[in-house]
Amino acid sequence: MKRPVLRLLFPALCGSLGLALHAQTPASDSDVPELALLMGDLQRLTHKLALSADAGNAELAAFYLHESQEQLRKIQREAPEYENLPIAVLIDRMAHPAYAPLQEAIAAKDQERMVAGLDLIVQSCNACHVATQHGFIRITRGTEVNPFNQSFAP
Repeated sequence: MKRPVLRLLFPALCGSLGLALHAQTPASDSDVPELALLMGDLQRLTHKLALSADAGNAELAAFYLHESQEQLRKIQREAPEYENLPIAVLIDRMAHPAYAPLQEAIAAKDQERMVAGLDLIVQSCNACHVATQHGFIRITRGTEVNPFNQSFAP
């Protein structure tokens, strides 16, 4: 069977089997990474940052703060604009400034300020989601449960 015929039959076959078939992105979009995956990595790092701050572990919080900021820069490089939304600009205006109070609190090894600084970051995430009409994605500090096989205590 020739490939073009297979391309025509495959969607019908998937549909008859009840399988969801995602449309292929045009060649011009093939180089654009999936923003949800990049944000998912940021969410994991931010959660570990929150667990570290909640435990009062300034050294570990500093590590995850650095990694979170690196991930933000990666998102800016790899997906500066996504579905006509200015992601890199929003990160510059909303996300990066939100990290400064936490950085100061970590340097001071002040657990109360670390948690408050983390809350500012979470608020900026949610404000950005609202600004991009993705307000249905609500981030929390998430320190009630630790799903990682890692201790966050100092």
